[in-house]
Amino acid sequence: MPSTVAPKDGRNAALYAPLKRRMLETGDWDRIAARLARELNESGWVDKFKDQSKEMARAAEATGGVSVETLLAELWPQAEEEVPSAVRHEMVGVIRKVLEKQIEF
Repeated sequence: MPSTVAPKDGRNAALYAPLKRRMLETGDWDRIAARLARELNESGWVDKFKDQSKEMARAAEATGGVSVETLLAELWPQAEEEVPSAVRHEMVGVIRKVLEKQIEF
């Protein structure tokens, strides 16, 4: 997974950088990333995409191989789409709690 995730649109871009900086300073960013990695691993998502990338690499060996960048470009959209909904909802809740601590309403 790319380590840098940014907003997909400009609506929240102004908030993203300062919130990320604050989350990095408090350690929340790393705790969230570790929890996401653990949840994805426990759900089997990681193994599924490891297996798919290995299959793609083996198939591409016959035609000269494939770069990591090409593998990521091909698998990333599908990988994002197939994050289990339970993991997605749980992580949204975790992030929401962290953000509620960071932002005063």
